[in-house]
Amino acid sequence: MPRKRWTGTGRRRLAGVVAVVTGAVLASVALMAATSSTPTSTMAQAAGLFYGSSPSGAVAYAHPGGLVVAGRDNYQDQAFKDVSAGGGSVLIYLDPIIDNPYGRYHDMLINPSVCGPATSRWPGDHRANQWGHLTDFRVGSVLQDKIRCVLETMVAENPHMAGWFVDDLGSRSWFPGFDWANFPDKAAYREGAIALSQTLRSVADEHGLVFIVNGTWSPNDGGGYPNPSKSGNALADGGFVEHHDGEIDFFGPYACSSQWAAQSSVTKGEAINFAVTDTAAGLAEYVESGCYAYVNRQPTVEFGGVAPWGNSCITGLPPGVSC
Repeated sequence: MPRKRWTGTGRRRLAGVVAVVTGAVLASVALMAATSSTPTSTMAQAAGLFYGSSPSGAVAYAHPGGLVVAGRDNYQDQAFKDVSAGGGSVLIYLDPIIDNPYGRYHDMLINPSVCGPATSRWPGDHRANQWGHLTDFRVGSVLQDKIRCVLETMVAENPHMAGWFVDDLGSRSWFPGFDWANFPDKAAYREGAIALSQTLRSVADEHGLVFIVNGTWSPNDGGGYPNPSKSGNALADGGFVEHHDGEIDFFGPYACSSQWAAQSSVTKGEAINFAVTDTAAGLAEYVESGCYAYVNRQPTVEFGGVAPWGNSCITGLPPGVSC
């Protein structure tokens, strides 16, 4: 189906109202939304991560403004096609940073494929986590040569997709498997992460798509881009914050940085920041920060999804309707 481009109603300018919010902790947000016909800084709405084998619950987001993330192997499920057909946006999971080849597109990226030879591990054989080792994504690496082909294949095979959810892509590592303080290639890590972001931005712009990153881009932690002393990645349409309840003093200003999406021809500086929390209190603090377009409570992100906590606002995200 044809994709429609972003129309400029993202973070801090979401159109419409959140009419229903469950849970007393969000009563004040619901009241404000229900009594105002204009966007406010707290007009965040729900999104969901649907990584499991039966993502039928994603259909609840099949309307303009709905946002869901499909997993490594379930992205062709009819539920995601229904979300797109209803005007919602489907992002497909991709992790180019660890060498876990599970899923068609990760297999294409990591193993020999039509996109090129097998990729290598980062010199030093750094264990990232239980799922794999750090890939060699340095500038000039095989992975950097293959990534565009994989992205273009995803676009060609998934006309219902609105873009990518790119896991672990940040200017520094928080993997538990090795000591970042003593990691010898910090500059190469940052340069490789920027190069991946540049390729993602190029492909996304070509097709009118978006991508958000689950990785840190902040001063003193690898730095933002292009200004390392400022939070945010200007090439990404937004960032993802995963289970950082009680840390809004950091992650509020982090998401509100104007550097996010500044070099996106699709969202044009209106970032799509997304947070999932463990608790209702955490959900409330991220909603009330005014810095997140999407917030939901989803303690376990590996499996099924989570229901919306209110009505969705029309955002103009691809392939959503125009405002």
